[in-house]
Amino acid sequence: MTDELTEAAKRDRPTVDAQGRELAESIEGVIFERLAPLADHRGSLMPFLDVRDEFWSEPVVYGYEIMIRPGRIKGWGMHERQTDRYLVAPGNVRIALYDGRPDQESHGRIAEFFFTEATPGLLAIPPGVWHADQNWGKRDAHIVNFPTHPFDHADPDKFRIDPHSDVIPFDWELRDG
Repeated sequence: MTDELTEAAKRDRPTVDAQGRELAESIEGVIFERLAPLADHRGSLMPFLDVRDEFWSEPVVYGYEIMIRPGRIKGWGMHERQTDRYLVAPGNVRIALYDGRPDQESHGRIAEFFFTEATPGLLAIPPGVWHADQNWGKRDAHIVNFPTHPFDHADPDKFRIDPHSDVIPFDWELRDG
């Protein structure tokens, strides 16, 4: 490389560990797991719930599906009491997190997680962490959530910020590179 190119270049950060497991941005309390679908000539099977796994350490008490239209963003949202436990399987989804907890070392940190048809996964989002879901595909995307508390219609545990308000410093544009 020429000196000019060397000065302009940035070295890639590691994306997997020595065993090939995906590394994720660290925000305290976030759990991220890639799922491994099994396939043969008949179809496929994708295990996602094993109560022996840390991801499911709290009981499953409630569940619902989120659908996001192509090009749309759902969020920013945050809960004070519940952890959201996402199963992201069909669709192209980017989930952005922002740690709004002032008492955490990761306060103010942003993390992104990308899911596709070929790379489903689980993502646990603890209380106090703002999250938004973006469908960057051409078809409806689906997320199934198994929060740690059932929805309380009389006292919803949900706070919202417009994703385009710039209150959370996040750029929604997807760039090539």
